[in-house]
Amino acid sequence: MEEADVDGFNLAYAVTPGTFADFVDLVVPELRERGRLPDGPTGTTLRERLHGPGGGPRVRADHPAAEYRELAAQERRSAEGRRGRREVRGPCRG
Repeated sequence: MEEADVDGFNLAYAVTPGTFADFVDLVVPELRERGRLPDGPTGTTLRERLHGPGGGPRVRADHPAAEYRELAAQERRSAEGRRGRREVRGPCRG
């Protein structure tokens, strides 16, 4: 990894499902022994695991995706309001 500047692995299966199980059983312990893979998850979200302790569970405020947070919140509130109105209505009378 140090000599070739490798920072990850691309895996393809040769025999399903044993290939990935073999990787986990044989390669992961070796990577841990060499200090190349932590003993367990370091965060609770994938973002925290990928970006480390400073990553946080959400994108930073200066990230382009952050501008969609408020839009998503508005859409959730709108959907909840529509659901609530439907539930309040009584049976139709003809």
